[in-house]
Amino acid sequence: MDCIICGKQVVNENNQLQKKVKNFLKTVSELDVKHQWIQQWKICYDCSEKYTNNMLVDNSEVQQKIEEQKNKKQQEKTFRVQEPSQAIRAYYIEKYIDYATYKVEQQGVNVAKRPYIKNRHQYDAAYIAYVDSSESTAVLIVRDIVKNIDTKEKWIDVRYMEKRFLSDYDGDFSFIIVELFPRKQKPTYPKKMVEQTDSDYENRKRYITWQTATADINHQRAQGIKGDLYIVLPCLKNEDEDTYDKHYIAWDNAHRHFKRVRKSNHYVEIIKSPKWGYDIAATKKINHQQLRYIEKNLYQIIGKTHNKRAVTLSMFSPQKKK
Repeated sequence: MDCIICGKQVVNENNQLQKKVKNFLKTVSELDVKHQWIQQWKICYDCSEKYTNNMLVDNSEVQQKIEEQKNKKQQEKTFRVQEPSQAIRAYYIEKYIDYATYKVEQQGVNVAKRPYIKNRHQYDAAYIAYVDSSESTAVLIVRDIVKNIDTKEKWIDVRYMEKRFLSDYDGDFSFIIVELFPRKQKPTYPKKMVEQTDSDYENRKRYITWQTATADINHQRAQGIKGDLYIVLPCLKNEDEDTYDKHYIAWDNAHRHFKRVRKSNHYVEIIKSPKWGYDIAATKKINHQQLRYIEKNLYQIIGKTHNKRAVTLSMFSPQKKK
């Protein structure tokens, strides 16, 4: 489908365009001309942004452009060939691979997924900052993925964490150091209200848990209580690495364009959306004397993690003199 104004092919814009229609219907009961055209894929996203409804209905310049597009289509119908040339096919395939690869990269998922908070204004700025930070991911890794650390009935406090050198992803850690405190204070959850959705209620419970954990940890620290310390060395991995999906591409002779279909003799291989998980290379329980050594030599230790591809526990201990 081509835009009736600019002639641009309205491809892969369905979600963006339909979202505009849905948002418009939230405020009015009937679609105007502009949003009828959007719903029918008659105009592309750029034109839907550029023109108002009145401009589309009354603007002579727009009407002239529409007429020009009609004449252009008529001429194309007259002189078109049955099948596109190999050069045109190759050009389309190249563009499609670029687009499809970009899309799958955006659709990656992580097993240590942070909770989605819909009504952010209901929560403290400190809590929002925590949820959005890599600290919350580090807590999820220790709680849900590390098997040989017992976190049951414990609060997890992240003392130190370091992003892997030159990594683009803020959840890719070279090491995490956590301190576990016993849960002396217990969170009290309110009953679910009728107007609350399940996700809203779960978010509220997580918020109360975070408040209780923060208060309990601070109280225990003020009393001089020290928790158990652990070093965790996680390795981010893509479980779908080097795996591909087949995207079948066919020429639609009726509408004169390429399209993706379920089966065809022509296909391209597109790398699968990444599924990020973690292997735990090592864990170690340390004491507070060892933590003081790490704190004193933190910059040197971080430097070692930059220089070596594989992070090892030996980096966190004094080296024996030969």
